[in-house]
Amino acid sequence: MKNVIFQYPSWYILFCLALGIFYAFAMYFRDGKFVEYPVWLKWILGFFRALSVSILSFLLLSPLIKSVIENQKNPIVMILEDASQSIEQALGNELKPFVEEINELEAGLADKYEIKRFHFGDQIDLGAVDSFDYKVTNLSKTIKYISDNYGDQNVGAIILSSDGIYNEGSNPIYQNTEITAPIFSVAIGDTTRRRDLILKDVFHNKIVYLGDKFNIQVDIQADNCSNQRTRLTVFEESQNGSKKLLEKNVQIDRVNFFTTEEIGLSANRSGVIKYRVELSQLNGEILSSNNSKDIYVEVLDARQKVLIYADAPHPDLAAIKSAISSNKNYSIDLKFVGRDQLNASDYNMVIFHNLPSQKSNILGLLKEFDKIRTPRMFIVGKQTNLKTFNEIQNVLNIGGSNNQSDEVQAIFKPSFSSFTFDEDYKRIIRSLPPLNAPFGKYKPGPKTNTLLYQRIGRVDTDYPLLAFSDINNIKTAILSAEGIWKWKLANFMEQNNHDAFNELLNKAIQFTTVKNDKRKFRADVSKNVFKENEQIRLEAQLFNDTYEAVNEPDVFAVITDQNKKEFNYTFSKKDNYYTLNPGYFKAGKYNFEAKVNYNGKELKDKGSFTVKSIQLEKYDLQARHNVMYDLSKRSGGKVFSRSNLNQLQEEILTSDKIKPILYSSNKTQSILSIRWILGLLILLLILEWFLRRYFGTY
Repeated sequence: MKNVIFQYPSWYILFCLALGIFYAFAMYFRDGKFVEYPVWLKWILGFFRALSVSILSFLLLSPLIKSVIENQKNPIVMILEDASQSIEQALGNELKPFVEEINELEAGLADKYEIKRFHFGDQIDLGAVDSFDYKVTNLSKTIKYISDNYGDQNVGAIILSSDGIYNEGSNPIYQNTEITAPIFSVAIGDTTRRRDLILKDVFHNKIVYLGDKFNIQVDIQADNCSNQRTRLTVFEESQNGSKKLLEKNVQIDRVNFFTTEEIGLSANRSGVIKYRVELSQLNGEILSSNNSKDIYVEVLDARQKVLIYADAPHPDLAAIKSAISSNKNYSIDLKFVGRDQLNASDYNMVIFHNLPSQKSNILGLLKEFDKIRTPRMFIVGKQTNLKTFNEIQNVLNIGGSNNQSDEVQAIFKPSFSSFTFDEDYKRIIRSLPPLNAPFGKYKPGPKTNTLLYQRIGRVDTDYPLLAFSDINNIKTAILSAEGIWKWKLANFMEQNNHDAFNELLNKAIQFTTVKNDKRKFRADVSKNVFKENEQIRLEAQLFNDTYEAVNEPDVFAVITDQNKKEFNYTFSKKDNYYTLNPGYFKAGKYNFEAKVNYNGKELKDKGSFTVKSIQLEKYDLQARHNVMYDLSKRSGGKVFSRSNLNQLQEEILTSDKIKPILYSSNKTQSILSIRWILGLLILLLILEWFLRRYFGTY
């Protein structure tokens, strides 16, 4: 009875039994109606009637029955397959047989365990590998993915097949992980140092300016190639062919050879310039594909100078300076009020931090900037004199005091169209810690265009946090809070980079400094140079006669490669702008043309972008089995060769540490749902009716 739950006191059962006995006594023993029948009949009929009435009255108490359900969940065995190009190079003709061997291993474990199979390169994807074409290997990212998504599940074992070579991310051995399962490594490839000449790396500036001279640093490695000589050559590639820029000999004088060569180049034309660095092949060299490398340098023909003018030292200043410095389009000067002299005409933009302040109203300096219509940004903080601030600009009026402040987070304005961010980026910005904004009422000006609003606590307000305006051909931006240094740190903590922080600040500065574009149709690519494993992204905007962004008509694009092959696309409509994600492209230079028909006119815009090849998987084919060994040793696993996959299967199948988990759950239901009780009640009534009818007692 411990699994039966009563909604009334349990001693009510005695009343149910008493009611059944009383009912049977009154029906069969109160008078002499059944005297002429056998004694046993009266007792049987009375028993049937007492039991059926007791059961029926018991059911009227609405009892519940609680049951415990146990389920067994098999442990998970994960198979992680390195699908990078170095695996294809290492296995050669044995690639297909190896895939079949892994399939057989999976089938042998599937009866006892739940199998999760992934393949990885620069990213991790679910399922068995279908082609070994990843151009980058990031082992630490793979380990982190498994830890984040399966660290709290019953993972019994991880089978990792790889050559141990990683060329992106950190060393997986030092990756913090929540995984407690042993890692069983399947070591692929050859660890022997064979005769090979490697153009290890080429370091260079990604952006230079027209007319500048710049250096590239070439790292050269040679194994077992002593007493030979190679020729280092640098070419400039264009649609018209290759142009040799320089050539020099490199003498290899030892078995384990490494040297660095510095090469000076000149930026003689603007655009994205492709350079090819080559080493001539040596006698007996096993691989020549790692003797050359392509690099891309973006040559700009203008650089803008930005002044950061501050009331006093502040952590924001270093964060702002580093973000702007990440964009080679800008050079930065940091100056302080009362300490540094400056010439307003030297700068293309000025950022005022905590200015105007109580000790400096900067009105004289502002007049100089107004004469030459210099774009500016104000960052409002505790030292800002709000009364003077409201007088010198028409973007935002703050009716409040610096004595009190609110902690505010950023929320995006959906209809902002001057520049765009994707949803992942918006999610990152929304998650950043709060800034400190003056407490008070915020009133935007009539021409203010707001990108970010303030979220105070859990309340979304219409108070601008980041807003823009263009009055009298002077572009002005307002960040109505200080403390953005916290955004930079938080961005690095979450994403391991400062990309989101840098992008927000640079887009705001670029929008403020760019000259007014009166074109009604614009199309642009998110950046000029992409890697082969990056998806291309284009954006377009269409404006009506009042320069409001619209997106009713369809926008079409044609992308043309170097061989004049055309790829046709249609932009997607989003909010009040257009986006196009045509996917991945092979290495090369591409031109695009976007066009739209609007109000009977065909509007067009053109541009170009470059896709650079990723050659990392071709440069170092020496397997790193020590990485596999350390991963397995740290986790309590073992390393197996390809010929010992049967032993690996047996090791996992016979392990007493890989056990299923029993899950128990409680289920409560009405006892009326138990069918056999209803069947018993009906059976008792039928038997009683049958005996009475048979003996003619009714």
